[in-house]
Amino acid sequence: METSAFGFWAMLAFWGSAIGGIVLGISWAKMKGRNPVTSSLLEKSLKRRLDSGEITRESFDQKMSELKKNG
Repeated sequence: METSAFGFWAMLAFWGSAIGGIVLGISWAKMKGRNPVTSSLLEKSLKRRLDSGEITRESFDQKMSELKKNG
């Protein structure tokens, strides 16, 4: 392989990995801000915590009203 051909492929590999890294970084940053938990799952969790005595009824009601307001 000629030196100029090697330089072309090295440059192509470098820029391909650089652009690929930028695209992956942007997609990761977008995905990081998402919340995969649904409101029904949060409600079930709050009900379970109330039933087990982990939170009080007042705390449960407050968190449910916040959940309904935001969700």
